[in-house]
Amino acid sequence: MRSLLFALLTTLSFCASAQDAWKPFPYDQSAFDYADDKLRQAWPRLTRGFGTDYPFPDDTWVLNMAKQHPQILAAPITASLPQGTPEELASAYAAKLQDAWRSVFRGDFAKAKEQGMALGFGGQIPAMFSQVIYAMFLETDQDEKHRLLEQVIELTDKAGDLIKLDIVAQFGRTYAKARLGEELPIPVSLKRGYSSQIPDELDAMLKQKPLQPYALTLYGGYQAGVIRKVGAMLGGLTYGVSAEKMEAYFSRAFAVSNDLPIGHYEYANALSYVYDDDQANKVLQHLQQAASFTPISAMESLEIAKARQLLASFKKRLANN
Repeated sequence: MRSLLFALLTTLSFCASAQDAWKPFPYDQSAFDYADDKLRQAWPRLTRGFGTDYPFPDDTWVLNMAKQHPQILAAPITASLPQGTPEELASAYAAKLQDAWRSVFRGDFAKAKEQGMALGFGGQIPAMFSQVIYAMFLETDQDEKHRLLEQVIELTDKAGDLIKLDIVAQFGRTYAKARLGEELPIPVSLKRGYSSQIPDELDAMLKQKPLQPYALTLYGGYQAGVIRKVGAMLGGLTYGVSAEKMEAYFSRAFAVSNDLPIGHYEYANALSYVYDDDQANKVLQHLQQAASFTPISAMESLEIAKARQLLASFKKRLANN
């Protein structure tokens, strides 16, 4: 058991000797204090985008991982943990992993990456999730943004079959591909295989966990994004996308959780992509709803700020028409 635990702590660990030189979180963080047992209490709401039962990373989770997956073999040990029984090792590892998640939710994204990457596969999950958030909301240089997203894909792919153990790891990789697919030229996206990988990976995620709002939202956005790029007819014939499927995925996401800011502003974007201004009232409604939420994490704070920017821009465009 002890050797399996040490392997779990260190497998696929990528050293981070210093924090990335990322921009600091630009808003008030005082509401995102999840010290001590506050993290466990808030965990279901903080992770509701991934479904209703994303496991809390406590010592029980660590022990179960070590018992169920003996293929996690020895690698250079980078996690500095006190010696002790398997249970004590699991508790020490879980405490460090929870701290990495606290940094994610607080908006200390560079710190979250540094903390997580020192903890092997379990820590890579919050580390790469943090990197996706930073890249999407705070990185202003497009080349660097793309590099960060490509690194998420690369490091997650290196995890091999271990990615099947965690829905956040799976989602982070697919989300990075979807965002790159939107911004890269179509020939580049096609050459990388994103056009087929994204729906295949989303189908696999939803088969594993059907009630996952983030994946459902991403699938709806994917449908709309393809229609925006190539048109409804070509999109339907070549990629199997449609406005009806877009609507269905968002409807399913809202049925599971209607209080995720990103769900509402992504739906507003999708409506604009598919219908132009024919659904302007609906676009306005969902942007207003996204902008009205009170955030419970740094990510939601960034999403709400984004929704408010989109709302102001949309109102201005309507006024000029």
